[in-house]
Amino acid sequence: MEITVTLQQASEPVAIMRLQGDIDASNFVQIVDKAHEIYQNPARNLILDLSEVPSISSTGIAAIHKIALIYSGASAEITHPDQTHNSSARKHVKLLNPQPAVDQALQTAGLKLFFKVFQDLESALKSFN
Repeated sequence: MEITVTLQQASEPVAIMRLQGDIDASNFVQIVDKAHEIYQNPARNLILDLSEVPSISSTGIAAIHKIALIYSGASAEITHPDQTHNSSARKHVKLLNPQPAVDQALQTAGLKLFFKVFQDLESALKSFN
């Protein structure tokens, strides 16, 4: 798994976390830790670029869920199932260009109901304004 992070300026700084490779149990901690690091400094808004993620396991889905908890301002521990589904998580985390298999996994897990999914970076960035 390769993770690269770039910053863009919208109304506030937006971090673009580009993931390359499968998201699964082997890199769950690495992905969540990197998102937490970005949240601490410098950006409270995140775009997860999934354009180079060919597949995602249930553990990978859990990683996105945990990232949503972090960006909603909740503790990293799940204390109530509705925490991920609040508007704060949707407001601060957007998904970019998931590949078909990943898109289907997100749909099956119900995450597409709670995250805005964009096909291009410009639209995702504008959604933070």
